[in-house]
Amino acid sequence: MTASDSPPGPRKLPLLGNTHQWTRGPCDFREQCAEQYGPVVNYELMGVDAYMLTDPDEVERVLTERNQFPKHQATNDLVLGMLGNGLITNSGKEWKQDREAIQPAFYMSAIKRYADIMVDRTEERMESWDTTTPLAMKEEMMVLTLDILTEAMFGPIDLEARGLYRIVEELLKPTKTRNQVIAMVAPDWVPLPFLQRGQNALEEINGQIYEIIDSRRNSQNDADRKELLSMLLATGMSDERIRDQMLTFIFAGHRTTALTLTYVWDLLSRNPEAEARLHAELETVLGGDLPTAEDLSDLEYTEQVVREVLRLYPPVHEVRREPVSDVVINGYTIPEGALVVLPTWVMHRDERFWDDPTLFRPKRWSNEEPNGRDRPASAYFPFGMGPRHCIGKQFALVEAQLVVATIAQEYTFERRYDDLAISPGLALQPKHTVELMPQATN
Repeated sequence: MTASDSPPGPRKLPLLGNTHQWTRGPCDFREQCAEQYGPVVNYELMGVDAYMLTDPDEVERVLTERNQFPKHQATNDLVLGMLGNGLITNSGKEWKQDREAIQPAFYMSAIKRYADIMVDRTEERMESWDTTTPLAMKEEMMVLTLDILTEAMFGPIDLEARGLYRIVEELLKPTKTRNQVIAMVAPDWVPLPFLQRGQNALEEINGQIYEIIDSRRNSQNDADRKELLSMLLATGMSDERIRDQMLTFIFAGHRTTALTLTYVWDLLSRNPEAEARLHAELETVLGGDLPTAEDLSDLEYTEQVVREVLRLYPPVHEVRREPVSDVVINGYTIPEGALVVLPTWVMHRDERFWDDPTLFRPKRWSNEEPNGRDRPASAYFPFGMGPRHCIGKQFALVEAQLVVATIAQEYTFERRYDDLAISPGLALQPKHTVELMPQATN
């Protein structure tokens, strides 16, 4: 097949390209593009040519051929400026060394050690809840998952006293939908207020992290500690590289799970049949006891709920790559260095792969329905796939299941809003406050 010059796509405005359409609703825009223009779509974001792929074979190819399709440089630079050279942004030999050093902290045997932390911190968070005060659920889950992540990975840290909740939120502002497009294309000399606030937050959190590293290194009682920070110190890794990894996990290791849990409570509140089935399983398996790692294999429907939420609302709603040389995809030439977009959101809601794709149906992950053996792997990739898949996948799944099992035994939630609007930045997040009123189950 002879390669064509450019794939089809929506009409572009001078200078803006399709930025106005994308910023109004990235997920809707990408769905419309896929439906109207096919498996390869060309659009433009503030002068950046983007090529969106929805052919499952090509999506898998891009995700698995790491050397041919590395991370998109401009997007990576935005994250690099915040996080340094951690696992998300790093590449090459150093990335491989760091991943091998970090991997043992995410073996299932290690994750099971964290189970008590996950449940205990959830219990503590619920102590402040009552049935007369609505909860801002995203914020509640952000605080909870940050507590869990930092203690499991770095040992006990007083996050509130250190102001880390506030600092992390400031650090994340450049990743909001409108901000990230501006940040990707604006010259370094342009004084963008949200970037300056993010830089101030970065300097503040750097000081906190180096203080934690020094404290742990100088402690006389930590020889037998097995959390990630102690593992990294034992390798002789430099403080700067340890800082990069700690900041990466603080940034990425709690936010995606917090968003997933937020969507869990929203979807259960809208689907009483699924909620009732979840509660029935928890009563049968746990009988009012707190969940443990040993209970996970029996909490089948709880896992199905989490996996279905990740399908409908994948926190990483798109993956960005760029080819190192011109490449032909579905008969079109994608130029070297172009932005290649793999739309997780679109693939997870594609009728080619999913029956009734917009419906919340956890049982689609069970043996009660066809198990999807013929479904391509790239139809579902909330944690990515290939050599750069998320190292914390099992940690996140275990954490989400244990938190759901702990909270759902005590509470159901009533929505104080009509519908869930989303605002996709680097992560898929709610546009407005997810206000839920807790109701005791007993």
